[in-house]
Amino acid sequence: MYRKINKSVPALRWNRVFFSSFAIGLILVFFLGIFRSSGNIKATDKGAEPASSRYTDYFESRVKWLLNHKRVKEYFIRGKTLYELLAGYDVPPQNIMRIGKAIKPFFDLSKAKEGQVIDIWLDKKSEKVEKISLELSSDKTLHVIKIGQNFLSSLVYSPNIKDRTIINGEVYNSFYQSAIDRGMPSGIIMDIADIFAWDIDFLVDIRPADRFQVIFDKYYRNGEYIDYGKILAVRFVNQKNTHESFYFTDSNGRSFYYNRKGESLRKAFLKSPLRYRRISSHFSLKRFHPILKIYRPHYGIDYAAPSGTPVESVGNGRITFIGWKEGYGRYIRVRHNHIYETGYGHLSSFAKGLKKGSQVKQGQVIGYVGSSGLATGPHLDFGVLKWGKFINPLSIKSPPVLRLKGEDRKRFNSLIDQMDEAWESCQRS
Repeated sequence: MYRKINKSVPALRWNRVFFSSFAIGLILVFFLGIFRSSGNIKATDKGAEPASSRYTDYFESRVKWLLNHKRVKEYFIRGKTLYELLAGYDVPPQNIMRIGKAIKPFFDLSKAKEGQVIDIWLDKKSEKVEKISLELSSDKTLHVIKIGQNFLSSLVYSPNIKDRTIINGEVYNSFYQSAIDRGMPSGIIMDIADIFAWDIDFLVDIRPADRFQVIFDKYYRNGEYIDYGKILAVRFVNQKNTHESFYFTDSNGRSFYYNRKGESLRKAFLKSPLRYRRISSHFSLKRFHPILKIYRPHYGIDYAAPSGTPVESVGNGRITFIGWKEGYGRYIRVRHNHIYETGYGHLSSFAKGLKKGSQVKQGQVIGYVGSSGLATGPHLDFGVLKWGKFINPLSIKSPPVLRLKGEDRKRFNSLIDQMDEAWESCQRS
């Protein structure tokens, strides 16, 4: 009997040995490569500079440039050209022409205003001009810098930095002085008076212990304060009555001030026809007349104010009378609708261009305070007629013009939440 021999067994064993040896060899080569690579890296690191030194640091180079140069601030003077200005710094005529050519696409030097700033940068060693900076506007500066024999120009816009500002305080004497003492810009103070013009008379109604809070933005450029923005929200507690206003732009792009209910503060009438005044005589059915020396009704309000103080129409309307009217002197009457009329007496003069039938708008100046007619001194006699009968002007309560609805009201409510949070954060701090 013959036994069958499997010849593939020795071959299989040989293959296993071969592949095992080959795998071990690969592993040795791999680790040897890593070892050599790490050795190369270490050797390279010892002789190489840090990677960061291969790149130019912009701020470092900027500091070096500033340290090697000095700035001289100059101003355009009437009758003095750029050529004459730069010639004083020994700038060659051909370079002045190159500088002017670099400026020309951005600015007409013939229109330079007296006092306009131009900065001249000089190399500290050579004293040669290497750069000029021309302020074109409060937010725009033109730089012209020397590169080799050429001068290249670049226009740089300085962004406005917005700072949300909250001011609150208490009235101790007058609102104006109290607000000024809290650091409020005078323009913001007048804006507050205008916002609440339909609800508060800021000369007659203000009392000590009234409180105010206002939110607005201040704008800075290059580290300097430049201006303030619109009032975003304001709260005024007058004689324990809280008045609030929030600036909001609706979906139609209309921007107004609204109270917390979403009702606009723009009403049918201004509360007063004068911005600077005091009431010297109230509405009365029996008042002693200082000139006639008799008691008779006074159907208006006398606002004492310096002669020449502008008088404004309290609402839109049409002039139905303009001229001399007996004891009222120079007098204007305005019909606003089929219900209301207003009268303005003792004027020193009328605004130019007005006549009977002229249309006037709310806040438009129609005349100036005087003492014409039966008057002991300069003042405005202001009267309001309803259905043809005189009524007390201070009793008028005008309805709101606009009310926010739908999506506008939702966005407005979100705005109120933001303003409330800002006020509360200010109080906590």
